[in-house]
Amino acid sequence: MALETRPISRRPLVVAVSGPSGAGKSSLIEAAAGRLGRVVRLHFDHYVTLGNDIGTIAAWLEGGADPDQVATPRLVDDLRRLVEGGWIEGSPIERPPDGARPAPADVVILEEPFGRSRAEIGPLIDLAVHIDVPSDVALARRTLRLIGELRDRGGTAALDEAEGQLRAFLAAGREAYLSADRSARGTADLVLDGMRPVEALAGALLSAIAARRPR
Repeated sequence: MALETRPISRRPLVVAVSGPSGAGKSSLIEAAAGRLGRVVRLHFDHYVTLGNDIGTIAAWLEGGADPDQVATPRLVDDLRRLVEGGWIEGSPIERPPDGARPAPADVVILEEPFGRSRAEIGPLIDLAVHIDVPSDVALARRTLRLIGELRDRGGTAALDEAEGQLRAFLAAGREAYLSADRSARGTADLVLDGMRPVEALAGALLSAIAARRPR
């Protein structure tokens, strides 16, 4: 059953979902979004490209792995506009399936790997939810997803892409994921066990959102 939507004059609730790549963030949000009224989704990956450059990742880690060094000014601007009830044409905000401009949101869901730990994003988040999953499971899920994406390409290009990602993970990516994971977990209001079925996680997320929404 859908949660009761709030009048559009009220500020939307901003929910950040964090977890390493492969934790199941997108699956969780997909399972919950249809029961939340007017939802707008923002994806960190649409605003920044971290890539697999080992030197860049290593330098970030050696510099202290400061989440604030990963700046996303356009994401901050878009999120603020949504909080104020606005809309941003040409922005990588996920539209409804019919492609129409959404009504002012009841809930804004942000996939944010650092949770509340980035100073430019943290104050805008009302509920920070972190998905906890073992790093080996996250890697296996991510690799399976990559295989699915590359299957149709075939040949050496697909193998080279997979090899590049795995080498970057072994060289520096693993520690980068763990660092972001620690930052997000430490600022989370709710930590979910990513090994549980997605419907169970969605139920927990919906309950947490319902507890935060004004009556």
